[in-house]
Amino acid sequence: MRALVLDGQFDPRPDYPVTETERRSRIARKGSNVWRHTTLEVKDIPEPEVGPEDVLIRVRACGVCGSDLHLYETDEDGYLIYPSWTRLPVVIGHEFAGEVVGVGEKVTDFKVGDLVTGEQLHWCGKCSSCRRGLYNHCRNMGRFGFVTNGAFAEYVAMRDKYVWSINSLLAVYGDKDKACEAGALVEPTGISYNGLFTRAGGFLPGAVVVVYGAGPIGLTSIALSRLAGASKIIVFEVTESRRQLAQRFGADHVYNPQALAEQGSSPHEVVLELTHGEGADVQVEAAGVPKATLPEIEQSLAVGAKVVHLGRRAGAVPTSITVYQDTGSQSFGSLGHTGWGTFGNIIKLMASGRLDMTPMITARYPLEQAAEAVRSLANREGGKVMVKI
Repeated sequence: MRALVLDGQFDPRPDYPVTETERRSRIARKGSNVWRHTTLEVKDIPEPEVGPEDVLIRVRACGVCGSDLHLYETDEDGYLIYPSWTRLPVVIGHEFAGEVVGVGEKVTDFKVGDLVTGEQLHWCGKCSSCRRGLYNHCRNMGRFGFVTNGAFAEYVAMRDKYVWSINSLLAVYGDKDKACEAGALVEPTGISYNGLFTRAGGFLPGAVVVVYGAGPIGLTSIALSRLAGASKIIVFEVTESRRQLAQRFGADHVYNPQALAEQGSSPHEVVLELTHGEGADVQVEAAGVPKATLPEIEQSLAVGAKVVHLGRRAGAVPTSITVYQDTGSQSFGSLGHTGWGTFGNIIKLMASGRLDMTPMITARYPLEQAAEAVRSLANREGGKVMVKI
């Protein structure tokens, strides 16, 4: 079958304490310290084997995530940027949907012809984290599209416990291709859902929500906040096309922080002005630049505010603990999308017609051009890039 394969050299940085397990397994805890001189190419590889509990899926659509770009982009020393678990070579891509074309002998909940999507984080269900309900922090986590082969491919085999039916989306979208595009957006929507509602506990209707960054994760945060009853959604985004998308998904006020700086203003001043000095109840960091956004967030917290960190960026960021103490605010680190029925709840919202994330798809590529699709994210413009397979 055809698939987009990421490869590179296992060449740990001189100051990185690579373990014997990493050397033996070639699974790096921090890919940015190990993998160098990466290549990205569509090539022929064997079709996946189907185990007794596996579902074989003919992939129809797979979205390009910022982490896919970070797996390919490198720093000045040639090391990939992505700072977490990786093993190369690997088929990348993890935001997908498709049609079941085969099932293992022990699979009972899926049949050939079903439309499905699947989770990227493959939790064990047995470790101490899983037994506490913290599935996104499983100690034995499988990482689809990072450590094991992902979905920029014609076929995917996945354990049935990570697979979710999206048959209900057919009634809303009318045909399989459109339903699978929507299904491929369940995973990125789940990132925001997990952060806003599972980790941070949500908010009361009428809350003021601020979102920094209107890429796909920021856009899903905006849409979910509108559905949950936010009275005012304020967004800061440097790219014009993404500011337009933010308005389309429900933002009430959208600003370019660079333009504000040129005018002698700043995001925190805008938030305080729009809230009559009260500050925002929920602030979402979805830009991935906390050194720039966190100082603004901390100067515009409402009493009892929640800060939700969805963007990822390696390195330490200065923060003011007294601000959180004085305002009774909390900061929530969030990672992943699994557990607590997140996928199921998002699929139900999509099937109801109340949550449609497909307008954020602004570009489509065939599988043979999947490498170009990944590289296109480098300009940080537009919404979701989708690979059609």
